[in-house]
Amino acid sequence: MEQNANKIGSLSRIAWTAGIVGALLLMVAAVILAGDVAFRLRSERTIERERIELDRYATLLATELHRFDYLPDLLQNHPVVMDVLKDPDNPEHVDDANRYLQAVNNAAGTTALYILDLSGKATAASNWREPDSFVGVDLSYRPYFVNALRDGSGRFYGIGTTSGTPGYYFARALPRGKTPVGIGVVKVNLERLLVRPSSAVGDVMIVDEAGVIVLASRPAWQYRTMTQLSPGALAALRDARQYENVELAPVGIKTEEAFKGEGSIVSLPGEKPGEERPRFLAQEKNLDASDWKIVILYDLSDVELYQHWAQVAAALVATSIVFFVLFILQRRRAIRLQLAGKEALARANIELEHQVAQRTQALVDTNQQLRDTQDELVHSAKLAAIGQLAAGVTHELNQPLAAIRTLSENAEVLIDRSQIDIARDNMRGITDLVDRLSAITGQLKQFARKSAVNLQRVPINRSIQNSMQIVVHRIKKAEVAVDVHATDENLCVHADAPRLEQVLVNLLSNAIDATVGVDKPAVRISASRAGDMVLISVQDNGVGLSEEVISHLFEPFFTTKEAGSGLGLGLAISTGIINQFGGTLTASAEAQRGAVFLIKLPVYRNELDVRDV
Repeated sequence: MEQNANKIGSLSRIAWTAGIVGALLLMVAAVILAGDVAFRLRSERTIERERIELDRYATLLATELHRFDYLPDLLQNHPVVMDVLKDPDNPEHVDDANRYLQAVNNAAGTTALYILDLSGKATAASNWREPDSFVGVDLSYRPYFVNALRDGSGRFYGIGTTSGTPGYYFARALPRGKTPVGIGVVKVNLERLLVRPSSAVGDVMIVDEAGVIVLASRPAWQYRTMTQLSPGALAALRDARQYENVELAPVGIKTEEAFKGEGSIVSLPGEKPGEERPRFLAQEKNLDASDWKIVILYDLSDVELYQHWAQVAAALVATSIVFFVLFILQRRRAIRLQLAGKEALARANIELEHQVAQRTQALVDTNQQLRDTQDELVHSAKLAAIGQLAAGVTHELNQPLAAIRTLSENAEVLIDRSQIDIARDNMRGITDLVDRLSAITGQLKQFARKSAVNLQRVPINRSIQNSMQIVVHRIKKAEVAVDVHATDENLCVHADAPRLEQVLVNLLSNAIDATVGVDKPAVRISASRAGDMVLISVQDNGVGLSEEVISHLFEPFFTTKEAGSGLGLGLAISTGIINQFGGTLTASAEAQRGAVFLIKLPVYRNELDVRDV
């Protein structure tokens, strides 16, 4: 039997070891998978963000490339240009053309402006006074001349063979649409684009149709190639003298991974030999009506950091799951030990049953006495509440009655003045106020009959407007500026409408009283939603409340008003009503800066009914 026990223990240890190894393998797989998913998601978001910057650069470059397309048309419309093309040997025509081209070039802000005859020789140029003037230079080998002579226009980027400065060339046959007598050429320096790296974009490269990097945010990349050019491509560039005296070596960019749709992961050689190749998130965009493209390289450090933290989070989650499983297994073992202990305790429990039975009977008798006492206390509490509500009726009905008196007096005056329609409106207002008085007294009757609170959908805006109607005459009399701010017209709470309006009337009345003697009295009522609760705030700019007053503010018969101005029951009754709705009523204040009363009520959850309000 001992051998069987040892065998079972050995098998159990093997199972535990296998389970731990399997759990570790699953953790490693989860961490790797989480890192891959996080890397791809972050890369896709970065691609979407960088696409905007890529489009902006493309628009900027396209604008710069086509900004001076109008100049050749301007040249063909001036007689001095056509004169020099028809008679290039006339010194006066050449001088007039040189001066005209210089003036146009200075006004337009281009690098150079010149005219070629049909043989490719520059007959006039804007830089005629400079040592490296184009006048008399044979430029027939340039592709822009050949294309303009054949197709009517041509574009070209290269390093100037005469000036040694790079530029973008735009040529057009003159006159346009007719048999050409010459070629007008505009040279623009693209260095003004100021391509530079930034934290938002990364590195930027502008690549021409041959794969040569024309402009780059890193100067070391300029005039390098994206790939190794073929001997034929290099020969064509040499024949056009496009990048003369420049070694067109590859920049060494290597694509490591391509995403579906847009973007790829690339790497470049390190700045020092043997240094690890830095990786970038690359995007490119072809320019409209051009073989050029823009390439943006975004540093992957942010993406890799996001991947790292995703792997850390996955490791923590996987570790938590493993420890939870171990806890469950350990818990099951503890339960088995507890069951064994219960069997031992069962015998002791039998011995205690007689004593327990005796004490149980004693507890039953005591509990019966406690129930009787509790029923008496509940009955007394209800009677006290009914007394409190009855005592507060006078306080709660004073404002509506005062409003009725004012409306009736106004109606009498209006009738004397034959303003019957306005008087009729006052009588309707009196009828509404009487209905509201009936609703308030009806609530007292309902409470006396021990009826349940009728909680239902109550629109906040409607309750605020009804409450304002009751105290509107007090507001006008006290000249108080009332600001009602309720952003959502469909905001509803789970409450009883008459009782909620009773609370709001009380808080409004208190706020109006608090502003007596204040310069520019004001009261602000706001309603907003915060999660599952609706916040209703009543704020005044009165003298405020001290901490001592706030600590007793909701006690029955406590008041800060003068004798005869209130019973001190309004806030106590209001607190009880709000508590019945499952909410709270609190107060806060700063000395000489007014008081704020905040009602928190549960929002009405039937969304369909809320939309129907």
